[in-house]
Amino acid sequence: MKLETAKSLLLVVLIGTSMILTFGMWNYQADYDPLNERSVEGTLSGAEKSVDEIVMPSEILFKQEGNYYTHANPSLKEQFYDRLQDLPLTEMERLPVEEERTASNYEIEVIFPQEVPFLLFDRILQFEDEATPYPTFSIDRFYITFEPNSKSLEFEFISIDGREKVKAEVTSTSRYQEVWDEMHRLQSEDYQAMTLVEGSENDIYIPREVPAMQPLSIFFTQMDKSVLQEMLFENTSGIRGSATPGNGYLYATDVRQLTIERNVMEYIYLYLEQSEPMSELNLIEGSIQNINGHSGFTEDFRLMNIDNETITYQMYYEGYPVFQGSSPDISTIKQKHSNQHLLEYKRPAIYLDTTDIITKTKKEMRSGEDIIEDLANSKINMDNIKDLKVGYKIQVETDDNGDYVSMEPEWFMKVNNSWSAVPYEPGDAARGGD
Repeated sequence: MKLETAKSLLLVVLIGTSMILTFGMWNYQADYDPLNERSVEGTLSGAEKSVDEIVMPSEILFKQEGNYYTHANPSLKEQFYDRLQDLPLTEMERLPVEEERTASNYEIEVIFPQEVPFLLFDRILQFEDEATPYPTFSIDRFYITFEPNSKSLEFEFISIDGREKVKAEVTSTSRYQEVWDEMHRLQSEDYQAMTLVEGSENDIYIPREVPAMQPLSIFFTQMDKSVLQEMLFENTSGIRGSATPGNGYLYATDVRQLTIERNVMEYIYLYLEQSEPMSELNLIEGSIQNINGHSGFTEDFRLMNIDNETITYQMYYEGYPVFQGSSPDISTIKQKHSNQHLLEYKRPAIYLDTTDIITKTKKEMRSGEDIIEDLANSKINMDNIKDLKVGYKIQVETDDNGDYVSMEPEWFMKVNNSWSAVPYEPGDAARGGD
């Protein structure tokens, strides 16, 4: 072969190799999952939620001369909170806390289940002082007090460590009167008396009496597995599928894994780069954005807890929290994020059909005094109880008509960071115990 011919052939090979490599680079899709850049094709049938619909108070407490009240129905509480969110807040002022706060004779305390950055309330309440810098501290409640001389409301936000606070005012006389009128309706049927639980580390307020509540059965349907794959994998063509020992499905690539089993979906992304912690503000906003990106709020889910870059949303039904009665957990959505990446995602893989509900005979509920007595007689350390709530216990059941979830009204306690039913003491059968 002549030298010139060999050179020509070598040049053709080099050009061809270069074109192949260039084409490969153009078409390469890295298997990574930046939180704010994904274009999700797979979507569920849930609603898109704003921050103020997810970060909701767990209690609104009216304090009147040493007595405590709250709304008798969760829907009334949510309506009142909606009105609070519309109040125009001005005269925002950041102040040091010089002494422990003293409660007023007439005030409202709005309590959240999880401390959240104060910056988030710019999306929740109507602050009108745009030029005022927002502090970076977190809060888990705020207070509303009345200034009768000026006919104004004062909102007070105190940092978790108790060192700083922010004050803001509602100067509208009509809005002042509207909220003040609520304080004079506390004896009506729209409100119920509350009692302060003694002996707990936190101030826990529970209703003195709880009306009978109705157990429910709700049928459900499974989420489409292909939609869940499209939702979580960048490229579904490279997915390997297999069965799991629990009659479920496992879908995986080299760095991603999706398990769908027993009505729960669990996703893991093996992100290997060095982790950088996310701020709670970025975690909350980024997680809500991520779930909205695939219409993932399929039920009424609300922020419940943040722990080590893992955020938990609790299911609610008719304004009451829903807690898991047995494994696996179908009452929460959990996500873990790092470096703007979704690392873990666990959630129910079912849709509740709220048009197909079977109601049962109403259940008599234990009173607040019964709960305090049962806890006193138990071996539970009151210092470990962080909260007490009335809610629903949810678990999957099966009968001749198919699978459904049972929703049983019950009292729940938060011990450390976990919710469980308040145990019944012997002799409680007459009060709804087994």
